[in-house]
Amino acid sequence: MRRLTLTRRELNLVIISLVFTAVCVLGDFHVTAEESQTPVNTPAPSQTPSPQRPEPVSRKIEGDWEGYLAAGGTKLKLVLHVIKKDSALRATLDSPDQGATGLPVDSITLESGSVVFEMNSLGARYEGELSKDDSQIEGKWMQGGQTFPLILKSMRAPTVGAPAPETPLKLQKIDLGGRGLNLLIGGQRSAGTPVVILEGGFGAGIASWSAIQRNIASFAQVVSYDRAGVGQSDPGPKPRDAKTLAAELHAALVKADIKPPYVLVGHSLGGPYIRVFAGMYPTEVSGMVLIDPSQEAFNTYLKLNPPPNLKEEEAKVAKAPQGVRDEYEAVEATYEQAQNAKVPAGVPVILLTATQDSGMPAEARRVWAEKHKEWIAKVPGGKQIVAEKSGHFIQAQDPELVIAAIKEVMEKQKRSAP
Repeated sequence: MRRLTLTRRELNLVIISLVFTAVCVLGDFHVTAEESQTPVNTPAPSQTPSPQRPEPVSRKIEGDWEGYLAAGGTKLKLVLHVIKKDSALRATLDSPDQGATGLPVDSITLESGSVVFEMNSLGARYEGELSKDDSQIEGKWMQGGQTFPLILKSMRAPTVGAPAPETPLKLQKIDLGGRGLNLLIGGQRSAGTPVVILEGGFGAGIASWSAIQRNIASFAQVVSYDRAGVGQSDPGPKPRDAKTLAAELHAALVKADIKPPYVLVGHSLGGPYIRVFAGMYPTEVSGMVLIDPSQEAFNTYLKLNPPPNLKEEEAKVAKAPQGVRDEYEAVEATYEQAQNAKVPAGVPVILLTATQDSGMPAEARRVWAEKHKEWIAKVPGGKQIVAEKSGHFIQAQDPELVIAAIKEVMEKQKRSAP
């Protein structure tokens, strides 16, 4: 039953993360689209010519446009590049938070101030209105049957075809026996400092860490990734339970030459995932931060108190991408594995609990927080922090709190090191 609650809370983010990671296109690809031109009226000959209508103002969208797509508590930065060549508009889209550039825009038009562009490979469409001073486009992003507001603001001169700006985050595809696993890696590692590994919630990956990964990269090496079958990563073998995911992540880190120790950070279902990873590789883990994590004890509560919209949630899962459905099918096994996993001795653990979750009934939220308290009390030296102003996506709604928890764990690890 907890699987359904997870779906309700995180499906919106899953869809958005897939919008920009379903196709990995890092080169320029341009499809032209004719820009509509408004004819100029010429007065008919007469003895007393009528006043000529004013010539229409030429509207322009050539240039770079920046905006933030908000969904599920996460803001994803987007940059649209538009140029005009031979009277045709061409465009590409960047998602810097995911290390993706040059995503193909198949068509883009400007007509009487209305801007429309489509990305057919993603089943996505944007419709917006250009402001009178051509400084911003206010519109909506549509994909997967859902609509999200998106305002694009003008930046500088066009840079389509120019090298992407330097970023502290680099996307790297790791080959695992013919299957690609996408890692977004940033920051520099100093001697004695652990690597921060970010594990997303149900069906989520790189995009869910866009609010904090760059900041973490300023003081540590940090890795987020799309699990197999999610985002830009290729599908993986079933079952997609926590042990399978942990083994794949570990293999990818080894192949990318990202050596332990690791500070594991898991959001929601990512909490059980990192607990299982720590149990499988205890000598390689130096700290853990669990962000409003799912709990097997709460799953037991839901079995006795099933949500009223059970069929609706099942219908949502049935429409999700295959990789997401595979994770859903293995959730019960994941909870069992997490229950049997042991937290490595002496490892500092911080658990963050959200309080402002409108998507969960008050009684369920009370039990959710109670189960957090019971679990962390069993961890020697464990610490619980209540996020008073945040909902489930604490890393997006209160990023400073999450970053402070990561730094605290790293500092505790440093003091305890021999």
